[in-house]
Amino acid sequence: MEKGVVFGQSLLGYDVKDGKLSVNPEGAEIVRLIFHKYAVEKVSTSQIARFMTEEGYCTYRGGSKWKPNTVIKILNNEKYVGDLVQKKTYTPDFLTHAKRTNKGEVPFVTIENHHEPIVSREVWNMAQERLRQNNKHGNTSGSHSNRYVFSGRIKCGECGSSFVGRFKYLKDKSKVRRWSCGTATN
Repeated sequence: MEKGVVFGQSLLGYDVKDGKLSVNPEGAEIVRLIFHKYAVEKVSTSQIARFMTEEGYCTYRGGSKWKPNTVIKILNNEKYVGDLVQKKTYTPDFLTHAKRTNKGEVPFVTIENHHEPIVSREVWNMAQERLRQNNKHGNTSGSHSNRYVFSGRIKCGECGSSFVGRFKYLKDKSKVRRWSCGTATN
C-alpha cells in the first residue's frame, strides 16, 4: 500500500488493473458532469440523481436508477482528484474476517497526486466545501442519519426506495409522524 499499489475494484471513471488506476473515458465524463453540476452549478445531490436517471446515464454497475447517496459517494471519493487513501476498512478479527470502517483505529495510507485525476483540485475543493456546508447532521459516511430509528431501514415494496418520515398535522393541532416512500414523496 505504501508503494501505491491499488487494492480494490474498478470504479466509475477508473479501471484497476495490476494494482494501477487508469482513466476510463466514458465513466470519467459522467464523474466530471456530477462534480460540475454539484460544485459549479450548485445543483443538489437529489436533483443530480434525478437528472442522471432521466437522461439515461447508467450507474457503474449498469443500473438505470441513480440515488442521491450514490452521488454523495462519488463526490466524497478522493480518487477522482488523483489522491489515494487506503486502509479505509480494517479486519480486527482474522478468524471471522469481518471488516470494519476505519475511524482512526488503524493509520490510513495516503498518497497525494498518485494517479491521473478526473477532476481538478479546484473543483474538488469546491465540492468538498459544499458537502461540509450541507452536512447538517455531521454524517461523513454518505449513509443515512441515525436521527430517527427507521431512517434508511424501511424500503418500498414497489420501487425499493427508502421511506422518509414526515409529520402530518391533525385537526386538533397535534402532529403525527408517518413514513412514506421517498420516491412518492418527491
